Amino acid sequence: MLWNDDVFSEMERMRREINRHLSNFGQTGSTTYPLMNVYDSKDEIVVTAELPGLSKERVNITISDGILTLSGNLEPLSKVKNMTAVRKERSEGKFEKTLRIPAKVMQDSIRASFSNGILTITLPKSEEAKPKTIAIEA
Repeated sequence: MLWNDDVFSEMERMRREINRHLSNFGQTGSTTYPLMNVYDSKDEIVVTAELPGLSKERVNITISDGILTLSGNLEPLSKVKNMTAVRKERSEGKFEKTLRIPAKVMQDSIRASFSNGILTITLPKSEEAKPKTIAIEA
Protein backbone atom coordinates (compact mmCIF):
# COMPACT_ATOMS: atom_id res chain seq x y z
CA MET A 1 0.00 0.00 0.00
CA LEU A 2 1.36 3.42 -0.95
CA TRP A 3 0.97 6.38 1.35
CA ASN A 4 -0.25 9.49 -0.32
CA ASP A 5 0.82 13.06 0.42
CA ASP A 6 -2.38 13.76 2.36
CA VAL A 7 -1.52 11.18 5.02
CA PHE A 8 2.01 12.56 5.46
CA SER A 9 0.70 16.14 5.55
CA GLU A 10 -1.79 15.20 8.25
CA MET A 11 0.88 13.40 10.27
CA GLU A 12 3.14 16.46 10.05
CA ARG A 13 0.27 18.73 11.12
CA MET A 14 -0.42 16.48 14.12
CA ARG A 15 3.28 16.45 15.05
CA ARG A 16 3.41 20.26 14.99
CA GLU A 17 0.23 20.49 17.08
CA ILE A 18 1.56 18.06 19.69
CA ASN A 19 4.88 19.92 19.84
CA ARG A 20 3.03 23.21 20.27
CA HIS A 21 1.07 21.83 23.20
CA LEU A 22 4.13 20.24 24.80
CA SER A 23 6.35 23.30 24.36
CA ASN A 24 4.85 24.94 27.47
CA PHE A 25 4.76 21.71 29.51
CA GLY A 26 6.46 22.21 32.86
CA GLN A 27 6.79 25.95 32.41
CA THR A 28 5.14 28.36 34.79
CA GLY A 29 4.16 30.72 31.98
CA SER A 30 1.01 30.77 29.99
CA THR A 31 0.09 32.06 26.58
CA THR A 32 -3.45 33.04 27.52
CA TYR A 33 -4.43 36.69 27.76
CA PRO A 34 -3.10 38.69 29.46
CA LEU A 35 0.58 37.80 29.49
CA MET A 36 1.87 38.01 33.06
CA ASN A 37 5.17 37.91 34.93
CA VAL A 38 5.51 37.17 38.65
CA TYR A 39 8.52 38.31 40.68
CA ASP A 40 9.28 37.22 44.24
CA SER A 41 11.53 39.04 46.69
CA LYS A 42 12.07 38.77 50.42
CA ASP A 43 9.35 41.32 51.19
CA GLU A 44 6.85 41.22 48.34
CA ILE A 45 5.49 39.58 45.24
CA VAL A 46 5.08 41.74 42.15
CA VAL A 47 2.80 40.74 39.28
CA THR A 48 2.91 42.55 35.95
CA ALA A 49 0.38 42.08 33.17
CA GLU A 50 0.28 43.39 29.61
CA LEU A 51 -3.08 45.04 28.94
CA PRO A 52 -2.65 47.20 25.83
CA GLY A 53 -5.62 49.29 24.84
CA LEU A 54 -7.40 48.98 28.18
CA SER A 55 -7.99 51.64 30.81
CA LYS A 56 -7.79 50.94 34.53
CA GLU A 57 -11.57 51.27 34.75
CA ARG A 58 -12.00 48.24 32.50
CA VAL A 59 -9.81 45.88 34.53
CA ASN A 60 -10.98 44.01 37.64
CA ILE A 61 -8.55 42.60 40.20
CA THR A 62 -9.62 40.27 43.00
CA ILE A 63 -7.79 38.07 45.49
CA SER A 64 -9.34 35.27 47.49
CA ASP A 65 -7.72 32.33 49.28
CA GLY A 66 -4.35 33.01 47.65
CA ILE A 67 -5.78 33.21 44.12
CA LEU A 68 -5.32 36.46 42.20
CA THR A 69 -7.80 37.01 39.37
CA LEU A 70 -7.60 39.57 36.55
CA SER A 71 -10.67 40.04 34.40
CA GLY A 72 -12.12 42.51 31.96
CA ASN A 73 -13.44 42.96 28.46
CA LEU A 74 -11.44 43.81 25.33
CA GLU A 75 -13.67 45.66 22.90
CA PRO A 76 -12.77 45.50 19.21
CA LEU A 77 -11.43 48.73 17.75
CA SER A 78 -14.42 50.84 16.68
CA LYS A 79 -13.12 51.53 13.17
CA VAL A 80 -12.89 47.79 12.32
CA LYS A 81 -16.27 46.67 13.70
CA ASN A 82 -17.87 46.46 10.25
CA MET A 83 -14.87 44.85 8.56
CA THR A 84 -13.96 41.22 7.92
CA ALA A 85 -10.74 40.11 9.59
CA VAL A 86 -8.10 38.82 7.19
CA ARG A 87 -5.66 38.03 10.00
CA LYS A 88 -6.52 38.23 13.69
CA GLU A 89 -3.90 37.83 16.42
CA ARG A 90 -5.11 40.31 19.05
CA SER A 91 -7.57 39.07 21.65
CA GLU A 92 -11.10 40.42 21.90
CA GLY A 93 -13.98 39.83 24.27
CA LYS A 94 -14.14 38.90 27.93
CA PHE A 95 -11.06 37.56 29.64
CA GLU A 96 -10.26 36.13 33.04
CA LYS A 97 -6.94 34.82 34.23
CA THR A 98 -6.16 33.38 37.65
CA LEU A 99 -2.84 32.96 39.36
CA ARG A 100 -1.96 31.22 42.61
CA ILE A 101 0.14 33.56 44.76
CA PRO A 102 3.16 31.60 46.08
CA ALA A 103 3.13 33.10 49.62
CA LYS A 104 0.76 34.59 52.18
CA VAL A 105 0.27 38.30 51.58
CA MET A 106 -1.17 41.22 53.53
CA GLN A 107 -4.39 41.70 51.56
CA ASP A 108 -5.10 45.15 53.05
CA SER A 109 -1.74 46.46 51.76
CA ILE A 110 -1.96 45.30 48.12
CA ARG A 111 -1.33 48.10 45.61
CA ALA A 112 -1.98 48.27 41.88
CA SER A 113 -0.84 50.79 39.27
CA PHE A 114 -1.44 51.05 35.54
CA SER A 115 0.89 52.81 33.11
CA ASN A 116 1.37 52.51 29.34
CA GLY A 117 -0.69 49.31 29.14
CA ILE A 118 1.23 47.57 31.95
CA LEU A 119 -0.61 46.69 35.14
CA THR A 120 1.65 46.26 38.18
CA ILE A 121 0.28 44.64 41.32
CA THR A 122 2.44 44.72 44.46
CA LEU A 123 1.54 42.17 47.13
CA PRO A 124 3.46 42.69 50.41
CA LYS A 125 4.24 39.39 52.11
CA SER A 126 2.87 38.70 55.56
CA GLU A 127 5.47 38.41 58.33
CA GLU A 128 5.12 34.61 58.54
CA ALA A 129 5.85 34.33 54.80
CA LYS A 130 9.10 36.30 54.97
CA PRO A 131 12.36 34.35 55.34
CA LYS A 132 13.77 34.18 58.84
CA THR A 133 17.40 33.97 59.87
CA ILE A 134 17.95 31.43 62.60
CA ALA A 135 20.90 31.90 64.89
CA ILE A 136 22.95 28.84 65.75
CA GLU A 137 23.38 28.37 69.46
CA ALA A 138 26.72 27.38 70.94
